[in-house]
Amino acid sequence: MSKHTLATSKAATLIKLAFAAGAKLSAAFIAFGLTALVTRNMPNDEAGLFLLGFSLLTVLSVIFRLGLDNVVLRFLSAHGTDAFAQEKFNRGLLWIATLSVPATIVGMLTSDLIATHIFNKPAFGPVLFWMLPALPAMAIFFLIAQAFQSQHRVVVTTIFQNLGISTVFILGFGYLLCEQPQALNSITVAQIYGGAALIIFVSSVIAWFGQHDISFRVLGYKDHELIVASANLWGASVMALVTVWAGVLIAGSMVPVEELARLSAAQRTANLTSFILIIVNMVAAPRYARMWSEGDIQGIERLAKWSTRGMICMVTPVILFMLFLPEKIMAVFGKGFEQAGILLAIMAIGQFINVATGSVGYLLNMSGHERDFRRVTQFSGPLTIICALIFIYLWGVTGAAIATAVGVGVQNLMAMAMVKRKLGFWPIC
Repeated sequence: MSKHTLATSKAATLIKLAFAAGAKLSAAFIAFGLTALVTRNMPNDEAGLFLLGFSLLTVLSVIFRLGLDNVVLRFLSAHGTDAFAQEKFNRGLLWIATLSVPATIVGMLTSDLIATHIFNKPAFGPVLFWMLPALPAMAIFFLIAQAFQSQHRVVVTTIFQNLGISTVFILGFGYLLCEQPQALNSITVAQIYGGAALIIFVSSVIAWFGQHDISFRVLGYKDHELIVASANLWGASVMALVTVWAGVLIAGSMVPVEELARLSAAQRTANLTSFILIIVNMVAAPRYARMWSEGDIQGIERLAKWSTRGMICMVTPVILFMLFLPEKIMAVFGKGFEQAGILLAIMAIGQFINVATGSVGYLLNMSGHERDFRRVTQFSGPLTIICALIFIYLWGVTGAAIATAVGVGVQNLMAMAMVKRKLGFWPIC
């Protein structure tokens, strides 16, 4: 590759990163604002119930995407929107709908039993009942977001990943806060969130299928190639999800809801640091897929190292701020939340490792090494669960934060070593 071509490629990547940064930064702050809006305007126990449902819905929406996220991204990045890629995508949407809708109905019918016997919080039943209808909608519009990502449409991707639903929720919450503040409780807020999910679902379907030459055409339900590819990624996605969320969900059944609210707020604040990684992945992941299909390993290595170094430079000041002034940051969420400063500092360390190791998950998944990434997550996921059970019993929510940081750190360090083994380079060097 000539110096001129390389410079042009870098300039184009920087422009895309700038658009992605603006979109994801907006999404990150709006998501942060969502949590702060809830915690500052509702009693801690009510906020804790909603945030527990919020976390559970986040986990379930990934589970019911069936590992199709990166499969869709890879197919559409490599093939564009030709008939082959479109049918793969449409079949994935059909699979998600036929599994998530019945599961949602069963979950709604048994929401009181789940709240009482799994989470040991009977008051969580009505909240879960009203949040579950958002599950199929979230699973589908997030997959549509991946399709837009393959087209390098980063702003639209961000809207259908999290910016849209957070914005609509805040508007609904703000309206109720101004007009009927006495009606604000965990149940009404759950209803607002469910309604926001349905609005974004309809918008995403119209936006995707409203494009020229895009149609919903499926010739058959079965697809062995898609099953094999998604099965590997589904296992990895679920275990990676366990690594991030096991601490909060296990704490949901072991600690009071007030402490759970502080833990959830601290985790979501620590996760702000990973928006830099998400920005880079939005632009880099389709390029990794294309470069791999073209056999351009050197191009993958250059992009991976260049982006990782940049991410470390950008995230370090944010991490230092979280480590040295965690109580000040957590005080934003309302009275009593400054006690969660230590939780923020602990989880920020795990998130720093997540960002500093680079796009290791996408490097493996976009290069056909899904099974290797799955092996990494099959170790880190159970490790996080074991640590969470032990540490929460010993130290409460502090133990949950430690378990999360350990799980995230171990997963990313192991994945980085796997990139070196399979692709022949360290993303950080």
